[in-house]
Amino acid sequence: MRNLAALVTPAMLALWLGSSAPAAAEIMLGLTGGLVIPGDQDLVFQEYPEDGGFPATDRVIGQKDVDESLGPLVGATVTAWGDWSFLRYFALQLEPMYWSMQAKGAPSPPAPRFTVHEQRVAVFFSALARLPVYPEPGRFSGTGRDSFAYLGAGLGPVHSSVSHGASSWDLGYQLLAGVSIPVVSKLRVRLEGRYILTADVDTISRDSPGWRVDTSGFRRGFTPNRYTDTQFIPLLVGVDWRF
Repeated sequence: MRNLAALVTPAMLALWLGSSAPAAAEIMLGLTGGLVIPGDQDLVFQEYPEDGGFPATDRVIGQKDVDESLGPLVGATVTAWGDWSFLRYFALQLEPMYWSMQAKGAPSPPAPRFTVHEQRVAVFFSALARLPVYPEPGRFSGTGRDSFAYLGAGLGPVHSSVSHGASSWDLGYQLLAGVSIPVVSKLRVRLEGRYILTADVDTISRDSPGWRVDTSGFRRGFTPNRYTDTQFIPLLVGVDWRF
């Protein structure tokens, strides 16, 4: 069911993009880049036996003994702000993105010596709201060169791939907030922070014996369910061209 929702979402995004863009007062095309801080991922190293059974308790390396690194994120955005009156404060956004990171087990046995590579490709559909902060707080000046703060929430399909683990398509979620500042004419710069939730990447004994890697665990904190609790915190800089 989760995979079906993830695959249906792109069709919904295409329908939105084709129908809403003509009615928008501002269309912005942007590029985004930055660093991803790994959040709570329940990243676990487990050694599956040759007979296909479950790992022994002494052959499991838990989250506290796994070192994770910062990783890069790159993406592109198409943002359509509303046409008139109060709709100028709201937008819909389509955003493909890619991010990755690495992790290693503790340097002492029985942890494996290999490095785990995590890669994710996503297409998020988000709703945004903004508020002008300069030169007229709370009101648009009519020049198109207002600095504004914004926040939003979105969801979309995410493909997760974990080396020494598995890969899958599932639904992901994000919260975002930032500020957009005009630079010259139609060029703007964004400073942005996000909170991204993706689904677990589970391995099972039949995948193959030996050391395998899960991003899986128990539900905790702000998560929609126990299978969607792999978390990331991107800190980003973007540039937008306003049409």
